[in-house]
Amino acid sequence: MRDQAFEQPRLSDIFKTIIFVTLALILPGLKWTIFGWLHTFLPLLSFFVFSKYGEYSGRKLLLTSAVIACVVYLVAGSIDLFVFAFILLLSGYVLFRAAQAGNSPALSGGKCAVTLTAGWLAIIFLSSIGHEANGYVQLIRALDQGVTEAQVYYRQSEDMSAETLAVLETTLYQMKMIVPIIMPAILGSMILIITWITMVLGNMLVLKNSGYPCWPKYQMWALPDRLIWILIAAAAFALLPLGLVRQVGINLLILLSIIYSFQGLAVAVFFMTKWNIPLLLRSFFYVMLIFQSFGTVLLLITGIADIWFDFRKIRLKVVDETSE
Repeated sequence: MRDQAFEQPRLSDIFKTIIFVTLALILPGLKWTIFGWLHTFLPLLSFFVFSKYGEYSGRKLLLTSAVIACVVYLVAGSIDLFVFAFILLLSGYVLFRAAQAGNSPALSGGKCAVTLTAGWLAIIFLSSIGHEANGYVQLIRALDQGVTEAQVYYRQSEDMSAETLAVLETTLYQMKMIVPIIMPAILGSMILIITWITMVLGNMLVLKNSGYPCWPKYQMWALPDRLIWILIAAAAFALLPLGLVRQVGINLLILLSIIYSFQGLAVAVFFMTKWNIPLLLRSFFYVMLIFQSFGTVLLLITGIADIWFDFRKIRLKVVDETSE
């Protein structure tokens, strides 16, 4: 991608891009329940604009859209949502810069995830100014209150049997105990999924648009071998009877499990492509693997096992190329 010749935006492209990006920034703030999903694709939109028009033109287009959106958010009194959206745009730029530098998919994704994490932590810090509790604590309290209200509602329900009520009580109680512990991993998983979507779809869009892929095809992506030791350490910390250390280990274990599931999916895509599985049947398998709990566990196991067994023979190819 470093040798790519960027397009010079025509006047019509400039207006279309500014209008499209501005709407993507504004609509979630005006009606979150309907347009909130657009935030997931803001990094992808930013990444594609930079990849198509280059850093100079892309920055001008996106900053123009951001200024217009900022004015709208100021009028609406929702500047915090604008900051959140702007951080998503910034992560797309960071990913573009990583691709320009020739970074590997793992390193590029790491830079994007760190940008989102730092931005979200900054939002939490800024939201705590002038308040007794920061945004993270408020979120935990809101979830706890929601579970408590659900318990009261089900207890007052006359149509529910005692057995069903007992199961619900146990489930809701476990939620109140577990969710606060793994909330960092829940938020972190959102960051990882946004990063993964941006990279996979962005790589495909750039390849289709310019013929210059940012990284190899997704089916050839691989995590650094040494990352497995962090996973092992996280599993060990999760077993220790130490409050904070155990909590850190549990959250880190969840996040790394998601990352290795991404690698397991890359292995699955590799063999689906290699065996020429029909697209319809292939899509069915992908849905089953991603949305079924057993499929997710299978992806995790495959992703971890690929470190040692090298199912796609990626490391063997690297060794052969080095020896030549």
